[in-house]
Amino acid sequence: MIIQNLKESIMKTAVEMEDMIRAKADEDEAFRDRLLEDPRQAIHEATGLTVPEGFSISVHEESATDFHLVLPPAGSRLSDAELRSAAGGWAPTSDSY
Repeated sequence: MIIQNLKESIMKTAVEMEDMIRAKADEDEAFRDRLLEDPRQAIHEATGLTVPEGFSISVHEESATDFHLVLPPAGSRLSDAELRSAAGGWAPTSDSY
């Protein structure tokens, strides 16, 4: 069972993992408390995955008066030329629709 859970967890995307963890935290108050207190251990318990020590995890609980904005790494935005290159040299224009 543990091996099967691990295989299934490895195959999931980061977004799917986040969705699963959020859903579990919404349904299970004890898990939510563990996730806020020790995210590394809570994620391991829920998924079977060990989060590498060099990887930082921050879990925050929003409220009516708190808002959390996550920014991408500085300098990570692609230029228009890089975007065209990534798109195989094609970029939509207003008349291409």
